[in-house]
Amino acid sequence: MAHPPAPGLAIVNAALAFDGNTRQLCLHAHAHAQNLGISATLIELKDHRVLPYGEEGSHGIEEIEAQLEKAGAIILGFPVYNYGLNATLKALIEHCGYCFEEKVVGVMAAAGGGLSYMSVMAVGQSLMLDFRSWVVPRYVYAAKEDFGPESNSSEEVRRRVEQLVETAHRAAWQFRLKLPGS
Repeated sequence: MAHPPAPGLAIVNAALAFDGNTRQLCLHAHAHAQNLGISATLIELKDHRVLPYGEEGSHGIEEIEAQLEKAGAIILGFPVYNYGLNATLKALIEHCGYCFEEKVVGVMAAAGGGLSYMSVMAVGQSLMLDFRSWVVPRYVYAAKEDFGPESNSSEEVRRRVEQLVETAHRAAWQFRLKLPGS
């Protein structure tokens, strides 16, 4: 019996800053996936125009949808603002929510302080309840003090990002192998 092809990984950077802490988390996740031989795509939402659902003027949604649909696992990286996800990630989920259906999803968040670490749960809950996503119970939360000069993350944060990539990919494999008709 032939096994299905290896699941790919989509890493979404929902931050709009060119080189902020969230982007550093996403770049490290992407590099680690590639070092492991995992087919990984980095989706930079700053390179698209993702407006709230119903607003005119979004661009690149079809390209993002295509990349999310073909991924076996998705890792969402976003900055935490006012104890919640940023508007860009919210808009992406509004536009492309169905792309998360029955997918393994991991979460990484960068914030200014350490007190909003539970804010990532709202993203996981929404994806689980609305789209039946399989949310990885290991998530990465990094506060401002977890980053050094030039936004380089600490070794501890880098290790947690690597664990998230490996866990999401492994879960996507396990999920794919158990699908009926696979």
